[in-house]
This record gives sequence, structure tokens and C-alpha cells, in this order.
Amino acid sequence: MRAMLRSLRTRGAIKGLLFLLGVLLVISILLYAKSLVDDLKAQARREMSSRIEQYSLLVTFSADRVLDFIDTIDFPLVVTDAEGNPKFWKNIDWADSADSTSMRELKEFVVRMDQTGHEPIPVTYGGLTDYFHYGDSDLIRRVQIFPVVAILSIGFFGLLGYLGFRYVLTMEEGNIWVGMARETAHQLGTPISSLMGWIEVLELDPGMTDALEQMKLDTARLEKIAYRFSKIGSQVDLKPADVEAVIRKVVDYFSHRLPRGGRDVFLECEIEQPLPLVLLNAFLFEWVIENLIKNSLDSISATGGEIRIETRVVREGTRLQIDVSDTGKGVDPARREEIFRPGVTSKSRGWGLGLSLARRIIQGYHSGRIFVHETRPGKGITFRILLNVPSSPVLPSSEPDKEREMT
Repeated sequence: MRAMLRSLRTRGAIKGLLFLLGVLLVISILLYAKSLVDDLKAQARREMSSRIEQYSLLVTFSADRVLDFIDTIDFPLVVTDAEGNPKFWKNIDWADSADSTSMRELKEFVVRMDQTGHEPIPVTYGGLTDYFHYGDSDLIRRVQIFPVVAILSIGFFGLLGYLGFRYVLTMEEGNIWVGMARETAHQLGTPISSLMGWIEVLELDPGMTDALEQMKLDTARLEKIAYRFSKIGSQVDLKPADVEAVIRKVVDYFSHRLPRGGRDVFLECEIEQPLPLVLLNAFLFEWVIENLIKNSLDSISATGGEIRIETRVVREGTRLQIDVSDTGKGVDPARREEIFRPGVTSKSRGWGLGLSLARRIIQGYHSGRIFVHETRPGKGITFRILLNVPSSPVLPSSEPDKEREMT
């Protein structure tokens, strides 16, 4: 048990460490990209200053050379006069039009371009002043987008890796479950067959009648347990079933075996009427209810307590809700998922498989849900099962099968 808890803590620490490394990687990419963009912008401004010096000379001596100079620019550029009127522009998607509407919109564009962090650079020549308004080059824009693309790519492949790892882990866990369950069923099968043979021998002795009846019941119980384990990993047939009948059968079984004297335990069952039939493997679902009741019996203190089963239809008739509550020790809310993991148990001799099996049966075979709805340490716990209700009414199955004969 302690080894299992240490394993869980180690697993949580590894997840936390991987998350921290992921955050550090993202921050590193963002900081590096920002540093690179800042360097490129500084280089662009130095290049702009150099070009301005050329412009101030060319505009004084040769208008034709100015046009050739403009053609060499590879970043968005708008040159305006001292009043902000555009004189010429380059590398912006703007029509060469001199109408007032187009000029007004171009002026607004220049204002927006200045607001991106590039202050216009003045250039003075012959008593006149022009202003260079410029934007980021394609290279800078691509570098600015790079960290987003990199983070999304890392996240995408990280998610694929996680899902792949989770799938493999789930498959391996399922194979372990199947192997363990079938081996258990196989190991139980031999002594059960032997016991049944000895019962037939003892039936020849008239004085063993009473003892034989109890032996038959216990042997049938063992056969039932072995059959249940054999169904884990097999194709499970779901048939229309009456949940109330299954629950009341389990409740009736435990009602005759509850502790008495100094540790009174009360088992109550409240079922809303009428309940619709649901697609169920009654044999395995009965096992789930048994495991939950056994879990509650183990949790209830030495002074006794109460176990309560409540069943009702919820979510506008689309779900059947079964609550199994007790007034036992409860669990820490932080461990409400942990208790469904194999090997987690508070008992010194327990295997910690009951709740894990219950979740596998409900969620793996019945496409339902089972979870801790409410828990208060020292006050009790409520397990909730949600089963899907067929959209159209179903009729009870009339086919005889081995499971019905064994129940």
C-alpha cells in the first residue's frame, strides 16, 4: 500500500516536472523571439537612418535618383511632408490615387503604422522637412509569428505523444486486467469442480443434508465469482434489465449478513417509481453494487452506521442515477479520483481492486459513469453511477442464459 502511494506521488511529481519544463520552454521561445525581433527592429532603424542620409542628398540633386532609391526599399514606407500629406509610398497595398477620400484613408493608415512603435524619422533638405513612416519588413513579421507556430507545433506533437502514450498505457492496463481476471477464474475453476464432485459423494449420506445445502450455496457462490472474473475482457452482452430488481436482490443478500450487536449497520434502499429498463449486464452490474456496499461496510466505524441506496431518473429522462452513500470514514476530496486506481486501499489485507473493477464495468462495458459525488472525511461518502436510458422504450429480455441461471 505504501509503495503504491509512493508510486502515485512519484507519478504526480513527474507530471508536475514535465509541466514546469513545458512552461519554461514556452517562456524561453517567447523571450528569444522577442530578443530577435528587437534586434531586427534596431537593425532596420539603423538601415533607415543610413537610407535617409542618401535620400537627403538625392532629393537635392537628382529627382530621378530618388525614384531609383525608393524602388530598393523592401519594407512598408510612406513619405509625408511637414503637414502629413503623403508624397509617395512603397510596399503597401494602396492604389495610386490622388482623390481626397483615398488620401484621408492613407493618412489614417500612416497614423496606425506609427502606433506600432516606429516613430517617423524626419529628413531636412533645402529648408523643407519630410517624414519617413515605416513598418516591419516581411522578415520581422515572420519572426514575430514564429513563436506562435513553434508553440502550437510543440503542443500538437506533445498532445499526440500524450494521447499515444495514454492509449498504450490503457491497452496494457486492460491486458493486465484481462490476464489477471482469467487466471483467477481458471485457478478457481479446478477447486470448484472438485468441491462439486465431493458434494455429489456426500449426498449419498442422509445425515449430511443440512450441511450439504450450505456447501451447495457456498460452491454456487464461488462458481459465480469465477464466472464474473471470466467475463472481464470478454464480449459482454447488454440486455434490457430492471435495475430495481438487481439492486434489491443485492440488498436482500446483504441484509441477512449485516453486523449485529454493538455495531448495528442499517441498509436502506429508496427507488423512484417507475424506472425504465436500461441495457445492462445484470451479472456484472450486480457485482458493482456488491463492491460499493462492501466498501461502505469496511468504511463504517465500529459503532455502526447507515448505508443508503437511492435510484432515480435524471436529466429529462436520459440518465438513470444510482447513489450509494454511507456514514463511514469518507475520504479526502483530493483523493476522489485516486481511490479508483488499482491497488489503492485503506485495508491492510485488501487488494484495492473493488472500485477499480466497478469503474471498468460501468464505464468500459456500460458506457456510463461512476465517481465520488460527495465526500466528507469522518462523515461519509456518496458514490454516484449514471447509466444511459435508451431513447426509445425497450422490452425485457426473455432469452435464458447462464447468467440468469447462476443468479
